[in-house]
Amino acid sequence: MIALLIAVPLVFAFASIPHERLGRYFLPFVAMFNLVCLFFFMHPEQILEVGKWPAAYGIALVLDNVSYPFLIFVNFLILMMSLSATLENRYGTLLLVLTAAVNGIMLTGDFFNSFVFLEIISVIAYIVAAHKDNALGAFKYLIFGGIGGTMYLLGAVSVYVKSGTLNMAYASFITDPMVVPTICIFFLITFLVELKVLPLGLWAPDVYSNGSSVTPIALGSIVTVSLVYLFSRIFLNIFDLPNPQLVGILAMVSIIFSELGALKQKGLGRALSFATISGVSTVVAALSMRESEITSAAYFYLFNDVVSKFILFTLFAYLGERGFKSNKTAGIAFTFASLSVVGFPMFAGFWAKYYLLKALFQVNSYALPAIILIAAVIEAGYLIKWNVELWYKEEDREKDREDVEAEKAEGVEEVEEVEDFVPFGAQVVTLLLALTLVVVGFMPGLIHDQTMSIANHVLDFRPYLDLILKGGM
Repeated sequence: MIALLIAVPLVFAFASIPHERLGRYFLPFVAMFNLVCLFFFMHPEQILEVGKWPAAYGIALVLDNVSYPFLIFVNFLILMMSLSATLENRYGTLLLVLTAAVNGIMLTGDFFNSFVFLEIISVIAYIVAAHKDNALGAFKYLIFGGIGGTMYLLGAVSVYVKSGTLNMAYASFITDPMVVPTICIFFLITFLVELKVLPLGLWAPDVYSNGSSVTPIALGSIVTVSLVYLFSRIFLNIFDLPNPQLVGILAMVSIIFSELGALKQKGLGRALSFATISGVSTVVAALSMRESEITSAAYFYLFNDVVSKFILFTLFAYLGERGFKSNKTAGIAFTFASLSVVGFPMFAGFWAKYYLLKALFQVNSYALPAIILIAAVIEAGYLIKWNVELWYKEEDREKDREDVEAEKAEGVEEVEEVEDFVPFGAQVVTLLLALTLVVVGFMPGLIHDQTMSIANHVLDFRPYLDLILKGGM
């Protein structure tokens, strides 16, 4: 049954190839199908041995208490994107393949297939990154992504050479402990690239700021969440993170530099791109500490950051920097998301920062809390500035229309009119997500209980091993 989460999106992707426009109509139904299956027909503690091969030697798909909530969240984001984004014909098909790949990377129980799904994600990501004629940004991502993919392959090959298996659970206790740190460094470089930790995340601002309603959502939300899952599986559940203190320091440096980068940007798109780097770097810094309360808070922080940035990037794609006077619904959603990112009370972001700071203080960690508080002050500075500017910006629409009429009167045949319209679907989705941030702000237990459960399970290797052992050697 769990294989349907991969097979169904692929079937519809191939079915849409003869008629590309069908892909954008298939995508919401496939996402809804996945969510219905997850809620009503699937449950954690399931394993599927593909081809009846034992898990140690074949392909095993594993649905446990860690992958299950991540799958629900990712497919929910895909559904929201399918309703809010403007999808050109071919992008529907590509995003169906992406849906299969992100589901696969969260279900697979072996390193090689995680590499295969990672490469599928990368290929789709390169194409999506080039949206809006952003060839330079896509090329930068291709260079960094190629390095990351090579490092992951070297790690997977090293696991097989030293353990004789690619299965994650078996490899965790069979692999020679002397080579595990080297293997983990290969994997770590991949995640530092894909999770945008500076300096390996320098590709992100050029890619996310292209004004697309697809690129920053697909890569910054959907792919990021799936890779945080894989990072957690490998470094919190399977192997130990090599030199976690150094990883934490690198992530903290990334937070500061990305926030300063966001502060100095003159364009909203690049400011949000650097803010995204800061958010994911905070999650990486917290996860590197391998403590249950901190890990739970990191997942809560991830939830808030991903949902908030989904709203901000979607509205930026449609409105740019033209203001909210004629789009007040969009403006309300944008402001709510901004306040949640900053950590304003009554929003999910307040509890995300509260739980993370509280957990860090409980283990006598003070460097990361100081960085988080400094970053929050910087975030407040530029996000409030952008909100004030967009709410009180003088309307340029009338001037733009006058210019268009003047050019037409002068005999210019083709004049591109300035669009200032947020589609109804995007308005509904962004407002719904903004209200979700408010609801979680008043009832944080809705998310905190789930993140605490995920943290407890991901830090306990035994249940995952027991589930794999159902397949036998």
